[in-house]
Amino acid sequence: MKLLHSIFLLAVAAGIGVPAMLGVPMVNTELDRGIAMANVAATPQSVFYAQAEQVYVRVKAVLPNISGLSWAEHNALNTKVTDLRMALELVPGAMQTRLRG
Repeated sequence: MKLLHSIFLLAVAAGIGVPAMLGVPMVNTELDRGIAMANVAATPQSVFYAQAEQVYVRVKAVLPNISGLSWAEHNALNTKVTDLRMALELVPGAMQTRLRG
């Protein structure tokens, strides 16, 4: 799995379209990890919060490079991205930090 993940990241970095059969599982795994980290973050200054935000930014950049997504896959991934964003916003103090920053 690590080799596929490395190939996926290299293809994305090179701006090459990644087939859905490779991209969807990788992005799903990243989103699950990000949501879990956001759920354990106690504050926006937490390492977990920072890592979850990195996942969010990375996934938002990667999604347009996944080719051949079905409507259902596209919808499912976008729903998970929204779930991650909501998990980040629910961290105590996150909205106040965002409003000040």
